[in-house]
Amino acid sequence: MNLVDIYTKPITVSSSNQAKANFKEDSKNLYKDPLRKWPIKGLAYSNELGAVVSGITPKLGTALWVPALMYFGADIYDKYKNDKTEYNPSKRRGLKEAIFQAMASVVMPTIAVKMGQNTISSLNRFTPEGLTTTTKQTVIEKSLAYMQSKSLHTYVDKPAEYAEGFKNAILTIAGDMRGDFKALSTKKKTFALLNPLKNIDSISFANEEKLSNYAQKQALLIMEMRSKLMNNEKPKQLSAKLFKKFQNIKGEYKKIYPADRYMGKAVKSILKDFHKQQIFKNKMIKTLGGFIALALMLKPIDEFVEHFIIKKTVEPGLDYISNGLSSKNKNKISR
Repeated sequence: MNLVDIYTKPITVSSSNQAKANFKEDSKNLYKDPLRKWPIKGLAYSNELGAVVSGITPKLGTALWVPALMYFGADIYDKYKNDKTEYNPSKRRGLKEAIFQAMASVVMPTIAVKMGQNTISSLNRFTPEGLTTTTKQTVIEKSLAYMQSKSLHTYVDKPAEYAEGFKNAILTIAGDMRGDFKALSTKKKTFALLNPLKNIDSISFANEEKLSNYAQKQALLIMEMRSKLMNNEKPKQLSAKLFKKFQNIKGEYKKIYPADRYMGKAVKSILKDFHKQQIFKNKMIKTLGGFIALALMLKPIDEFVEHFIIKKTVEPGLDYISNGLSSKNKNKISR
């Protein structure tokens, strides 16, 4: 090759470089759905945030469905009305988007949240108590109900009797639940165990000895706290905020109840708040599990629904129905 050839030969881009350049250019021209961009897309998951927090704030959980439903309606209508940037109404597109939103924004995220809550609850079996968060929460809820049904002053000198009664009540509840489960058919048992929306970490699956110990410990704690509060002492398990509230309601109750009853009423009221605080902490643990699962699974769920459920199941199904209807119409015309 001489110098003339070098300077006169046209410079060409390699085929691989040209392909990359074309791909970049095509990517720029690809339609990008504004309703699938963040932060607008986040509205689609507000109902899942509602599912996560509903255990601790039920009203907020319900309210968070509003932006999600508004988003679903807007997105489905947009896909029905427009083919990307062109106005071209299509029932097929609208139906496909409705199925996508139902699966990707409601059904599968709900399952993911529940599985996350159950998983983190079950991990608590590795704590010293050896019980799941759900089981502990159930015991505390039953402890509150048991306390409210009893006259605590009758157990002042016999807290062990109170604890024994509560322990027996818990074991009876757990036994009844186990009996109900055993009475199910094999099919229903299998479904209950495999269903991610079921709490298989419930009290009925707890180790009886560990459950018994935890129930007794909870009951004895309540009686110990009651004793200290009756002597106007702050139990170490009680928060400063609740103890301050106790000091305030004592004066109020003194004006309402007889002298021999107001103190016991005030103590029981604060112990009720203490139970609720314990329940809230257990719910927060499960809420954390739900948040983690939702954060980890959002993108995989979108990908799975789009590429498997929609592309491989819904679209072929719609094609089959559409082709069937078309052939029927042709047959009618030919007749």
